Amino acid sequence: MTTHGTHYYGDGDPLESIEHSLPRVTPPADLFDRILAEIRPEAKVVPLPSRSRRWAAVPVVGALAAVAAVIVVAVVATRGGGLGPADARAAISGKSDPAVKGQAVIYGTGAAGGTVRISLVDVPPAPSGHHYVIWVLRKNTGGAMESVGSFSPASKTVDLELPLPGPGTYAAVDISVEEDGGPAAHSDTSLAGGVFS
Repeated sequence: MTTHGTHYYGDGDPLESIEHSLPRVTPPADLFDRILAEIRPEAKVVPLPSRSRRWAAVPVVGALAAVAAVIVVAVVATRGGGLGPADARAAISGKSDPAVKGQAVIYGTGAAGGTVRISLVDVPPAPSGHHYVIWVLRKNTGGAMESVGSFSPASKTVDLELPLPGPGTYAAVDISVEEDGGPAAHSDTSLAGGVFS
């Protein structure tokens, strides 16, 4: 039956009437990209597998809100770094160059797969024919330092994330000056270092 130009279907349920009266639409192919751009313009877009669906015009608004909420949760979740709480920190101060300073933070030292994050500022270029090596010292190892990585700075600010050599209680961190192609042992010349607490 028709009343004032509105069509009713079945037993006159208004929701069913609205559903039948609205045109079926397919969202544009770039809908996900546009939502992501509005929420976080610099985020990387990961395309999802396409699925064929019929969408009604009214439910599309609710679907957009749900997709936007999922994207926000995903962006927030990826900011944590995934390393968990820090096990210890060391304030790094300069030795051969007093201007160098920074911090070392270690994570996951109770099992294999631990990590040390090192942030340094005012790092000078390595002397000609040399580079820097990061060392860590575990307690109860007879005083032997273990190298975890090397670098030649491209700027005065250095940020490194390196794997630890194994589980243990770490006592200290050191950055040595090493000759290119030289022996694997510590040169006894330290650019900077610190003690974990």
